[in-house]
Amino acid sequence: MITSTARPTSSSPCSITREIYRGWNAIGLGNGLLKLFIVPEIGGRVIQLRLGAQDCFYVNPRHLGRVYSPEQNNFDSGWKNYGGSKVWPAPQGWSSDAEWPGPPDPVLDGGAYSCRILDDKSETAAVLLESPADDYTGLTFARELRIFQDTTTVRIRHSMRNTAARPVRWGIWQVTQHAVNGDIAVFTRARTYRQMLGDQAYASIRLDPDTKLWRLRYADQVAKFAVRPEDGWVATLDSQRRIAHVETFQLFPGVPYPDGAPLELWVNGRGSYTIHGDRMETQKDPNGCDPFLETEVLSPLAELQPGQEYTFHSAWHCTAIDADAVLRVEDCGAVARALEVQHRDKQLRVTGSFGLFHAAVAELVGTYRAGKEKAHVLGAATPLVPCVVDQLFPYEDGLSQISLRLRRPDGKLLGTVDHATVC
Repeated sequence: MITSTARPTSSSPCSITREIYRGWNAIGLGNGLLKLFIVPEIGGRVIQLRLGAQDCFYVNPRHLGRVYSPEQNNFDSGWKNYGGSKVWPAPQGWSSDAEWPGPPDPVLDGGAYSCRILDDKSETAAVLLESPADDYTGLTFARELRIFQDTTTVRIRHSMRNTAARPVRWGIWQVTQHAVNGDIAVFTRARTYRQMLGDQAYASIRLDPDTKLWRLRYADQVAKFAVRPEDGWVATLDSQRRIAHVETFQLFPGVPYPDGAPLELWVNGRGSYTIHGDRMETQKDPNGCDPFLETEVLSPLAELQPGQEYTFHSAWHCTAIDADAVLRVEDCGAVARALEVQHRDKQLRVTGSFGLFHAAVAELVGTYRAGKEKAHVLGAATPLVPCVVDQLFPYEDGLSQISLRLRRPDGKLLGTVDHATVC
């Protein structure tokens, strides 16, 4: 059987709405499975991502509903950390004008972005956020956010355009703050990592030398890390609420990245860090010292002549998952416990645990050495409920592999979640 599946339900169309979210004028982008709340006025932020009834992003309660003027959000007045997800230029630094000295930044981080609807159909909906032109960096940022029917995947198209009269060199830096509600950890597969900030060594990290699975568990201690992932994914797992937020992105080996890494993690907690010679104590931050984790996905550095544009693609995928780790991410879902096959008399017991990115029909497919396949339909499945497989499958000579696949209700194959070899 497949436990934790959903009853078949009618599809919910994609929609774009205008509403008030926690005091802000927001754009809602939803499809019945997930919903984005976008506030263009505060730096084009996606202030919240909601999976079913559960909120994923951290939102700072000190700034709810507030929209600060440039005079209130600059170096003299201090940064206003609203929370949510935003885009910054990288590298960050204070040694030259080739580095971005924010936040605060009254234009790219805190300025009012425009918001244009690109699509508003039942099967897909998209908006385009665009920043004002920034004199310091010479950039104008844009971020297209697109959702689709029957999936929790959000496709994001980032772009930066040189709107200055001089050449510039920057990377795109997507920064997303995740709420900490108990036991929360970040997973990826990594080659190496290094602690960039934090005056004390951060101990809650494990790197398995065999699988290269890298895990950072939240501890109430400030720190920042640069990570060199093996694959283009990072998963933030809230095991208490049984939800995961996955980001996928393209890797570009051999090209320069800001800080030398395509992925960075910030742990917001108590303690101190030293930056440009100054010791910063987080307990004294006017934004507070609330617990949250920050996943930061970076593009390579791009050299842009006046008028040139650089584009970088990433995606979010949210899912309910019964797990204490995310081992792997595939196109259709996240793997918590890999598909496993055990012989039981003349049958096979097939088990595994997953988080799915699509509302679909799940099936187990046996592949035989002669090339034929036999499918056994398990039932309807949804990203809103963990997918736990425990199924008996008939054994026949020549059976070489069993796969967990997802299909749309019309029969079109969406893809394979996982597979296991039959010994």
